[in-house]
Amino acid sequence: MKILKIVANNFKLCSKDFTISFLPIANKTAADKEFELIEIAEDLFVFSTVGIIGQNASGKTTVVNLISLVHDLFTFHRVNLYADSILSWEKDVNIDVTFYYEGYLYRYVTDLTKDKSSIQKTVLFKNQELYKKKYVKTNVNKIFDYDKYDKIEVNENLPNDVSILYLIFKNQVISGLTYSLIEYENPNFKSAFDIYNIIDKDYKLIEKIIKLFDKHIKRIEMIEDNKYKIYYTNKEVKEVSIALLINSLSSGTKKGFLLFSLVVYSLKTGCDLIIDEIENHFHKTLVENLVSLYKDKTVNKHNATLIFTTHYCELLDLFNRYDNLYITKYDKDIVLENIYANYKIRPELSKSKKFYE
Repeated sequence: MKILKIVANNFKLCSKDFTISFLPIANKTAADKEFELIEIAEDLFVFSTVGIIGQNASGKTTVVNLISLVHDLFTFHRVNLYADSILSWEKDVNIDVTFYYEGYLYRYVTDLTKDKSSIQKTVLFKNQELYKKKYVKTNVNKIFDYDKYDKIEVNENLPNDVSILYLIFKNQVISGLTYSLIEYENPNFKSAFDIYNIIDKDYKLIEKIIKLFDKHIKRIEMIEDNKYKIYYTNKEVKEVSIALLINSLSSGTKKGFLLFSLVVYSLKTGCDLIIDEIENHFHKTLVENLVSLYKDKTVNKHNATLIFTTHYCELLDLFNRYDNLYITKYDKDIVLENIYANYKIRPELSKSKKFYE
């Protein structure tokens, strides 16, 4: 499953018809197809990496919240982590998502509203509609011509807090993971170890990741939820609680271990990884290496996409393309502008210079 476009209305402070697309609109060179684009069906390409840049308080985290919410609909079939931000509005939130799945193009439209009879801040779905059409490469430029889609009649009665996407993705694995400031400040080591249990218990990966950030630690093992073993390179072994483990590791090791664990899961399963304020977690060289992993098809074998926000605009110069880069701005509302569609940039000039204009 791959999301192609998201359109939202009444979502937090976003402008009307707030849109983010993951489809290329500029010419596709052979080099782009090799590194910056992923072919998910014949002649149907999406981005391997998407960069969202903006100044502080310009709406970058709001974009992350929107993308994460949509991924929750595919993974959990409910509005999960961001219920409070949805329910703070008097108006219903409208979500319109186009996606590709197993040879078909789909369009899913729904309104999100609060359950006024509940004290649990439950988000309900209403006016749900689902459409589909067979993907053929001759219509690759008409993906958003919705007149050609057929409406799917839904006869099953689901709870009104469950999306009808459940009927398609009952056994769907996680479609997207988000690493935000919450994870940055409160790293969840159990979640990281759960990842390695899912992906064939490949604990050698843990050793490799730990060595990236702390040369004195050989490996860490989880004995149970609140008990861990730290193996040091000097042969010392410590059995510690989760609290002592957190105190034993540097800030860089903690955040690096969790984030790179998510990277491993993303690359091994093909789920998208969304990182908010990427420069808060790593210095520029590590970010460049991370972007390179998603561009490299020998590593990114399952079509995962890296989506990140940053205010470090020099990161934009890591990319050859312009249409996978967005700028957030906030005045009366949050606006998302595609660099290729909204700006005239000469190829010989750096993208970061345009941001400073």
